[in-house]
Amino acid sequence: MSKRTELSAERRVLRDELRKLEDAALRGRTRKEAIAEANCRLRQDQLLSYTTVGGWFEKGIPARDFQVLWALVEVLEEWSGRPPADTLTGRDRAVANAGWAVRKKLWKTWWEDASTSRTVTSRSAVPTRHLDAYLKAAGRAARDHPYPGVLPGTTPPLASVYLRQQTAPWTEQTPGGSGGESRGHPGPLRGPADTRPALQVLAEQHACVVLAGPGGGKSSLLRTHLAHSAERWMAGQRDAPVAVLVTAADLVHRPLTSALASAVNAHLPQHGLTENLPEEFFSAPPQPGTQWLVLVDGLDEVTDPKARREVLLTITNVVKDSPAGPYRFVVATRPLPGNELDALDRQWPRHELMPFTVDQLPAVAGSWFRAAGLDDAHSIAERFVQDLQRASLTDLARIPLMASMLCQLHAADPSRPLPQSRGKLYGDFIGLLHRHQDTPGPAGARQEAQHVLNHLHDLIAHLAAERHNGNNEPALDIVKSHPEAQGPPRIPEDQWREFLSTALRRSGLLTVRAGELVFLHQTLQEYLAARHATHDPHTRDKAVHRAFHHPARYLPSYNRGVGLLPPDAPGVRPRLWLRRYWQPPTSDDGNLSYIGFLLDTAREFDPHAVDPYLNRLASRRAGLHGCEFIASQVRLGTLIPPDTVRATADLFLSLATDTTLGNDDRVWAARGLGKLGDPRAADLFLALATDATLTDWNRVEAARELAELGDPRAADLFLTLATDTALDSGDRVWAARGLGERGDPRAADLFLSLATDTALDSGDRVWAARGLGERGDPRAADLLHTLATDTTLGNAGAREWAAWGLGELGDPRAADLFLALATDTTLTDWNRVEAARQLGELGDAPPASAFGDQRRNGAGPHVGRQGEEESG
Repeated sequence: MSKRTELSAERRVLRDELRKLEDAALRGRTRKEAIAEANCRLRQDQLLSYTTVGGWFEKGIPARDFQVLWALVEVLEEWSGRPPADTLTGRDRAVANAGWAVRKKLWKTWWEDASTSRTVTSRSAVPTRHLDAYLKAAGRAARDHPYPGVLPGTTPPLASVYLRQQTAPWTEQTPGGSGGESRGHPGPLRGPADTRPALQVLAEQHACVVLAGPGGGKSSLLRTHLAHSAERWMAGQRDAPVAVLVTAADLVHRPLTSALASAVNAHLPQHGLTENLPEEFFSAPPQPGTQWLVLVDGLDEVTDPKARREVLLTITNVVKDSPAGPYRFVVATRPLPGNELDALDRQWPRHELMPFTVDQLPAVAGSWFRAAGLDDAHSIAERFVQDLQRASLTDLARIPLMASMLCQLHAADPSRPLPQSRGKLYGDFIGLLHRHQDTPGPAGARQEAQHVLNHLHDLIAHLAAERHNGNNEPALDIVKSHPEAQGPPRIPEDQWREFLSTALRRSGLLTVRAGELVFLHQTLQEYLAARHATHDPHTRDKAVHRAFHHPARYLPSYNRGVGLLPPDAPGVRPRLWLRRYWQPPTSDDGNLSYIGFLLDTAREFDPHAVDPYLNRLASRRAGLHGCEFIASQVRLGTLIPPDTVRATADLFLSLATDTTLGNDDRVWAARGLGKLGDPRAADLFLALATDATLTDWNRVEAARELAELGDPRAADLFLTLATDTALDSGDRVWAARGLGERGDPRAADLFLSLATDTALDSGDRVWAARGLGERGDPRAADLLHTLATDTTLGNAGAREWAAWGLGELGDPRAADLFLALATDTTLTDWNRVEAARQLGELGDAPPASAFGDQRRNGAGPHVGRQGEEESG
């Protein structure tokens, strides 16, 4: 693989802009003529040569002096149709002077960036034989199902049981999501227009984050995309990036190219890779003009927050240092605590991977039953789905991993009763895996080997517990140190370790990644760790107590109005606080899944082991915080006693109707009732949305929650709120967007009415006009143009955002608008420079997602109530 000099991104920009300008300028003329004209304008010691200029156009080599470069650019600009200002008069001359100033500033920026950048020594596109070998092996590997299997024979290929999932824009209050939900904004209402096939999203957006809860289908999605990528390339369709799959753990403390090579070389030999790929293989693009799409799985499985941040910063810096380099990334993870993902570029789209719909469950079950060889799989699947409904397991089965396990258990023994909790499901599944185990022992040590096999389940649970507690030693060393895994003295150490490794791998619970034994799925480790912690009364009580007692916890401010006192309140002693007013776990711990297993396994050994904790949580003393914990466990599939669920629902209802509480708390409580699937939630949201004593914002938030439940009354409610002139203008537009996102035809005229209402805040008028454009209404373009040219708005940010919206619609008038804004001396310098920057980017506009609701994702110029100050 020969080395070559690769241009930096900045020099490529300079080169490409020169080429673009030359293409527009040289109509029947030549580059030599342009150089000759430029030399007429330069001093004798600055004259250009054809060779020097060739370096600009071929390699983006910046001129030593900007004025020399500008002399040629000025000629080309004039030849491309921009008239010299001194040939004009009056206002035309003033506008032309301003336009030339803007263009000169842009060219100077490109020249300065290129002057401070360096060329990069890289390698040419990877050798064809290496790429072909990689594609074949990666394609085979991607066809394997990532989850464990108990069906007769081998687990079926992923494609035979994979059902394509949808994605929706991620919000902090996604049901079953992080739980660390934003209390200030309801987030986008996700209607059919917002839901898109997950594979399509990965194909179109080569830099994004995919979030889902435990077992949500992230690994299957990445493998399926990898398989499609390999198939396309091997079929000669080489216009898309080449996918490469790694775990986030592979990227910890390692340079990117080294990590990619090590991961691939460790995993692909068993799939036909006959020779290791050199580290340099991933330092070059697959072929000129293409990139590697690095699929990073399991970021949440890196337990050390510092290590997770290191991975995110590695990804961010790789992209930042070389925006046009050979890498793009997709990161798949469970929701992370706090704002950890903000280490990535905030413009990266974040998508929630949606669970299966109820209507999809028969197809899911049918595919697994056909793979199991069952006759009349379709009829069996229909009866199976009915059994799920009767057992109240439908929501659990919508989670892809849970669906695969439930289907396999049913296929293995249709007479087996369905498990009543997520913990019982894992227990039954692992028990079946254990019975299928067949591991020979080393010669001469049959008795000791059988002893290990008899205790293998306990050894793996011990390993899971050590991993959960942060022990990062090699898995084999952890297992070998256990008393039940001691090798006989007459067997060589290496043979005993090989036997233990084989036994662990054949358990169906662990696999080898990068030479290390790891659990096949994070939830398997969590379940086994929880079971290990609850296997005897002493450790069980200790583990449950530890889960609910955290001295470092703080009391969220929104609970203070619900009968709770802060730990620093007068007369409250710290020890008394920790004993009486302990806090339930929160999503920020990243432990909700594990604690759900802890509750299930503790109840298996002692049906009343966790009752005192749950009863205290479902009380007014614990308030919203305790109720939300119970609701999150119900959604995970943890077995919560019906009486506790009813008590939690009643408390949510009580809090939501308590007029002594804050507005946020009341709506938050109503949302919790909805998460429990309580039918009373719909009427409660309707009551809150029509309660004039609530803030405007909370009323619209309640209406949007009603719409999330699919209640048909939400449409008229949105219309009522949007047309209520007593409401804040921003909340009226937000209500209108709710109506639009439902596909209601009344939304278009509503947006038009709001956008032309001069009583509304200027930023909200633009927001309404952009909402009209998002609906595809042809009236939006003229409306945005009118707003962008309306000097009475008094908000330059709003005018600029309107121009941006016009550019998004592809309207050619946007360029003149940005030019006018950039040359308007009544505006702030920041707004003028920003308008000039937008003018320069019109030829390479960001994707539509970047122009989305600025309240939602922070993209786009800020046009809030602070006017130009906020724009700055």
